Amino acid sequence: MYTALDLGSSSIKAVVADEKNGKLSILGIIKQPSAGFRKGVLVEPEEAVNVLRKVFADLRLISKKAVQNIFVNVNGANVKIQPSRGVAAVSKADSEIRQDDFDRALQASQAVKLAVNYVVLHNITREFFVDEIGDIADPLGMNGSRLEVSSLIVGAFAPFVNNIVRYVEKAGGSVGGLIFNPIAASRSALSKNQKELGSLLIDIGFSTTSFAVYDENKILYAASLPIGSSHITNDIAIGLKISVEAAEKIKLNYGFALSKEIPRRDALNLRDIDSSLEADISRRFLAEIVEVRLAEILELINNELKSLNRHGRLPAGTVLTGGGARLPGTADLVKQYLRLPCQIGIPDISLFEIKNAGYEELLTEPEFAAAVGLLLSAVEKKTKNFETDSPFKKFFKNFIP
Repeated sequence: MYTALDLGSSSIKAVVADEKNGKLSILGIIKQPSAGFRKGVLVEPEEAVNVLRKVFADLRLISKKAVQNIFVNVNGANVKIQPSRGVAAVSKADSEIRQDDFDRALQASQAVKLAVNYVVLHNITREFFVDEIGDIADPLGMNGSRLEVSSLIVGAFAPFVNNIVRYVEKAGGSVGGLIFNPIAASRSALSKNQKELGSLLIDIGFSTTSFAVYDENKILYAASLPIGSSHITNDIAIGLKISVEAAEKIKLNYGFALSKEIPRRDALNLRDIDSSLEADISRRFLAEIVEVRLAEILELINNELKSLNRHGRLPAGTVLTGGGARLPGTADLVKQYLRLPCQIGIPDISLFEIKNAGYEELLTEPEFAAAVGLLLSAVEKKTKNFETDSPFKKFFKNFIP
């Protein structure tokens, strides 16, 4: 049995699947309002534990085993990624590369200097080199004298990760794995062909926006920004001088990301949203508020693309996931700012047997991309060279109290 737990600042989503007759069957989906998380970081532990206890109580109604192997997303600006290389001399006289050479090269790639109080979350293998010849996916059985691996090390702030594991345990669950959020979302929303051609995934959450860049079926970079769709809501509240609750309703019902496409004379009667409001506003002005904040997010991402020399150079374009992806006009705005094709990401549920039509409708929403990706990651945890492999046993031995 596998359980995915997407810990968001606005909502918590859990998906449970079980393997029956060689097929993965979706047993249940839970979505509840979140508490205790801000910008992807656990800031109010007791509030978070109370919410998680309610989620886990619902999971136990699905199956008592549903809380025993939970894969959780890790998000927030404190997650850092850096390149690394590991080298190992081929040990056998016949020069054939064996598993021990493979393991020593991977271990050497983890010997990097992380920031103070950081721990390795993922050691992502990008490619192998045998005697300086690269772009090798699996060197086992090849002949050579020197094996080198190119990796990306994803490091997370240890106290933050410790808190996630600790309070999931305190609420009655057991963590089976931790996955950086944009990697999880990419697992479900990007095809192998998109990763091969070159693509960008942007996951717009409530208080964070995370992204991952792929090319030649290798991850080049991933990061999380402390800005999300809630910042658009706050901007609307300030700009229109209304409550945050009313601003959220206006954003969801009338928000649009491209101001130039809204006629200047179009007006919105705020009384249609909240009877206590009395003013009419320009819909273009509302769109300008939305566009400015989204443009800020896209500019930060574009700066990273430029540093990777991928600005406007990812043929498969951009895939948008997360709750913020549903805001009308966002895909068109991304096309303009990033000079890339753009589409809304639909999580890949082809591996699952789904008998409940309501479940299928939920799982194909862009906001469920991370949860579906976590579930797929859980299923593939033991697959050789899985890109998010990390030393879970050693990690949890150190960090579970």
